[in-house]
Amino acid sequence: MKDRFDIKEFVDWNKVPGQYSVSFIKNSLAVKVAENDEKVFVACSENVREEVLETLKTFHSPKAFSELRTGAEDWGEFIGGCLENTGQLLSSGEKSGFDLDEISSESPAVNIINAICLSAVRQRASDIHIESMGNGIKVRFRIDGVMRTVKTFDKKLSENLCSRIKVMAGMNIMEKRVPQDGHIHTSAGKGFYDMRVSSMPAGDGESIVMRLFDRSGQEVALEDIGFSPENLAALKEASSCHDGLILVTGPTGSGKSTTLHSMIRRMDRDRLKIITIEDPVEKVIPGAVQVQVNEGAGLTFTSILRSVLRQDPDVIMVGEIRDGETASLAVRAALTGHLILSSLHTSDSVSSITRLRDLGIKPYLTAGVLKYAIAQRLVRRVCPSCKGAAAESKSCKLCGGTGYFGRIAVGEMFRSDEDIAGFIARDEGEERIREYLKKSGFVTLAEDGERLVREGVTSRSELERGGLV
Repeated sequence: MKDRFDIKEFVDWNKVPGQYSVSFIKNSLAVKVAENDEKVFVACSENVREEVLETLKTFHSPKAFSELRTGAEDWGEFIGGCLENTGQLLSSGEKSGFDLDEISSESPAVNIINAICLSAVRQRASDIHIESMGNGIKVRFRIDGVMRTVKTFDKKLSENLCSRIKVMAGMNIMEKRVPQDGHIHTSAGKGFYDMRVSSMPAGDGESIVMRLFDRSGQEVALEDIGFSPENLAALKEASSCHDGLILVTGPTGSGKSTTLHSMIRRMDRDRLKIITIEDPVEKVIPGAVQVQVNEGAGLTFTSILRSVLRQDPDVIMVGEIRDGETASLAVRAALTGHLILSSLHTSDSVSSITRLRDLGIKPYLTAGVLKYAIAQRLVRRVCPSCKGAAAESKSCKLCGGTGYFGRIAVGEMFRSDEDIAGFIARDEGEERIREYLKKSGFVTLAEDGERLVREGVTSRSELERGGLV
């Protein structure tokens, strides 16, 4: 017979170290009561599923698992009276989320994941990849845009580690057959981080990717991104536009959001109503209203943009134009006197015109609203400490022997004028526009990359890696 537990008055549930997420407690009908170095105590409704208990036993292994039972009615009273009343139970001194520094008294899975995340933060990683491969688990970090294997574990830890991440991200730890998404709010030292988590079933386990966002990081000014003096001057000019459409293009991870945010920070946020639509909100911009996309709740770029247009905005940032409906709304807003900043996935700046046409925007409409088109890539900087020599000796403490530290933007951009607008309206094609721009002194991505090589900022091999030569 299982030990009984009076859960109705369990008001201190959220003070238990490593407590499960609220969504997990509700879905699983289980809540952690206490934990020490040898044992974990979990209270469960009499309706709890056996697979939940088996999963929790595996998750907390090798600690002993003590199951405490409570009646279904008592469980319902706990959910309504305690769990749903979190706001009254948290004191002002307590913080939500997970603290990566608190790793001394947790289970092995907690310690391992905390250590991985701390290492990622300290190495400036943008993404953590945890992949089940063959007989082991491979942990890789993406640092300055390049993947690097940092750790391997025995395959038998796979389920424990994946379950721990899912608990932190508020995901369903019993579901392993379909992809899931979640979020983690955490702290390390004096920094605060958000992690966007994605899990996907693979042939021999699961693949989990966590993207890190430093919420306490320094603001990046336009001057610090790395644009050439000519492109920087044009970007500053673009930031002062009153209406029209400004596009930043490039592949995922090319710094588009950083550029858009930096442009907004140059604007008079006190006199302008600025609203951003992002997926996710990576950096807080004081003075701007930032809205996060949540497709599961019906909050898509398109639906939010429709509502935003009724908020009397002056400037709207649409994190990404992904479909024809969003493109149509953005163009319509630009035509009615709003300044629209957005991003597209295209290979260069001129290709953005064709991309809009492919999304169903009539060429004459694009001609009427497009003000600037910017394309960018990120390449690694040569390490300022070893000047790249550590790539041979692996002796540099700053770059860890890679020869590179940090990244810088390679960019190209053009401002639409009467001639370009005419080419667009008549749908004369990209080559006609490129011919015109070349005569006007237009600098391509490849040419801007060569400038950085000549200045010793990056290397030719970096340009080759980024497809810029």
